[in-house]
This record gives sequence, structure tokens and C-alpha cells, in this order.
Amino acid sequence: MDPIGNPYTPNAGSRPPELAGRAGELEQFRVLVGRLKRGAAEQSMIIRGLRGVGKTVLLNAFEDRAESDGFLTYYHELTPDSSLVGEIARDAQSALARLKLSARAVKGVRAALEHLGTIRLTGPEGIGLAVDLRQADEGTIAGDLSELLLALGAAAASKRSGVVFLLDEVQFIKEVEYRSLISALHRATQKNMPITAAAAGLPQIPRLTGEARSYAERLFTFPVIAGLSEDDARAAFVEPARRQQVDYEPDAVALALSWTRGYPFYIQQLGKHAWNLAKSSPITTEDVQAAIPVAQQALDTSIYEVRIQRATREERRYMRAMAELGEGPYRSGDVAAKLGRRTTEISMTRQHLIDKGLAYATEDYGHVDFTVPRFDEFMRRHMPYRAPSSAQRKRKP
Repeated sequence: MDPIGNPYTPNAGSRPPELAGRAGELEQFRVLVGRLKRGAAEQSMIIRGLRGVGKTVLLNAFEDRAESDGFLTYYHELTPDSSLVGEIARDAQSALARLKLSARAVKGVRAALEHLGTIRLTGPEGIGLAVDLRQADEGTIAGDLSELLLALGAAAASKRSGVVFLLDEVQFIKEVEYRSLISALHRATQKNMPITAAAAGLPQIPRLTGEARSYAERLFTFPVIAGLSEDDARAAFVEPARRQQVDYEPDAVALALSWTRGYPFYIQQLGKHAWNLAKSSPITTEDVQAAIPVAQQALDTSIYEVRIQRATREERRYMRAMAELGEGPYRSGDVAAKLGRRTTEISMTRQHLIDKGLAYATEDYGHVDFTVPRFDEFMRRHMPYRAPSSAQRKRKP
């Protein structure tokens, strides 16, 4: 069929034509923004899950919702090099300009911010902001960010608006800045300011957040998104085609559901290639069978291989040992045994994989897992497993 009319969207962060299985999170965010508009407090949200399950898609849907309710939104995809406080200061400068405050209100904001140590006003007029954290202690950073959010929240409330910070890859926030953000949001919540954060990150986020501030688990909710249920997966696969008067044979749908296992990025890839290979409606079981290896190759090159390229030789061997154990989570000692090494000898390799976002420490102490679904399958396809020598096996991990 005509690829120009292909309804599937296997692109990073692109909203699929059928956003199935996420109604609960969308409703939770609707309530969050609605309560802030009424001057009531509500917990911020941190969506957590593996890569490719639709966290960024949800953030984009949240952005659309907030803007439709008159809120200003600022989206950031964070990296280990990001300065979150700097980003928020630039957002605040933009938001204060977009709110079109009166001269009197601008004067009030300047008065509220002029004494800060890490966030300073630039210029004699208006509200230009610059950030310098080089010699600041954590208390000063947290206090200054709190004052900034309070001033911004009060200005937004005066215009019957609010501000939503959308933070993707939140696990990469520097620890000091993360604690400061949590403190600042806590203060804004205490004052019922229309300021919130909607973030997305890997599954370890609740633990990292709790370690950052003891009260953080009361400040945020942590919805988990994963693979779709069978009904939702069926809707995500079938409905985009049906809207264009294209159907699937029942056995073709059953095969697709079995192969995709509910993972949204698998569904979009398989749907795309099944559509392109089919001659007409209905799309047949043979069409889906032919599409599976093409979709798998596309997934390997677009999702898996780009990540394996970031790993060193030792890190790849560690991941291959994980994959040899089957599906995760994996006990670190079992991985070490597969490598014929002591756990302590490869602990840094494990940590480097976590730092690169290729693996994460699960809530079960001493366990690790891949951050991308079905990465174990890819590793078994990608490289052979090299068993340890007999001498290595005698060494206790």
C-alpha cells in the first residue's frame, strides 16, 4: 500500500495515532493542572519506565494539555552536561516576558530577586537573569531557586496562568541541582503557586528522589508505564489502519501481538512495515510474517545498535553475560559468575553502564537490568557469548 499514507509513527517521541493505554496518566495530569488553576496544591508527576515505552510521548501530551489550559510550558531533554538551574532561570526569564507584566509588577519581581547569590539580574531594567553556581553551596542554590519559583508563580497567578517544567531523562540531573529543584518545588507547593514539574525517567527514579530529599515521595507521584495490555496493544496496532479503512486478518493481529509483546515502539515498527509490504486490505498473516524481520532490523539499527556503540569492550562483555542469563533483572553475582570474575572486580563496569543509561539498578538490592526492553535478545543476536576458562570458573565471584 502507499507508504505516503502509512499511519504508523516509529519515531522517538512522536505521538502515535492511537495513544492507547495511557488514559490514567493523562487524567492525572489534567487534574494536576486543573487544581493548580484553582489555587490548590497537587503533587508533581515523574513518569518512570524503560526506554521506548512512551514516556516522551506522554510529556508531549502533557505539554499540549497544559498549554490548552493557559499554562506556559518549558520542555528540556536533560543530559549529564545539563545545568538544570540555568535552564529554569532561562525559562523564568522567558515566562516573565511572555506574561507581559506591568511596570509595577516587574519592579516587584526585581525586588524579590535582587538579593540572590547564584541567580542574578542583568541590566538596570526588565528581568534578565544569569546563573553562576561555581562557588555556591547547596543551601544557597536551593534557596535562590525557591525564591525564583515563588516570584514566577506569583507573577503567573496574577495573570491567571501557571508554569509547567517538562523534564525528560530526569535521571541525568546533577544531584545538587536535583535536591535544589525538589526543595524549590516543595516551597512553591507550600505557597500554592501554579508551578509544577512533569518529568520522565528510568525506573530507579523513586529511589534517587527519596535519597535526594526525605519528603520527596510526598511531593511527587511516580506512575509506571510499561508494555501495553493485550487490548491496548490491539488498539494501538489495529486502529491507525482502520481509520484509513484498512483491516487486518485476525491471525495477523494475533501474530503481531505475540511478536510485539505490547511494547509501543515494536508495535509502531511492525505496523509501518506490514503496511508498506501489504498489497491491499486486509493485511494478511503473510504480510506480518514478512514484516517481522524488516521491523527487527529497523529496531536493531535505530534503538539497540546506537546504544551498544556507546559501550566499551568490557561493558559489552558484561551486557552479553547478562543476556546469557535470559530475561532480567540479574543478580550482580550471577553476572560475575558468567564472566568468571569476582563481583568487586567488575563493579565499576556495572556502574559505568548505569551512568551511560544502558542499565539500571533495580529496587532489589544487588540486581541490575537493561533500560531498553528485549535488549537481552539483541545482545544474543549481536555477539557470541564467550564462556570463562576453567581457571576463571574456579575463582569465586
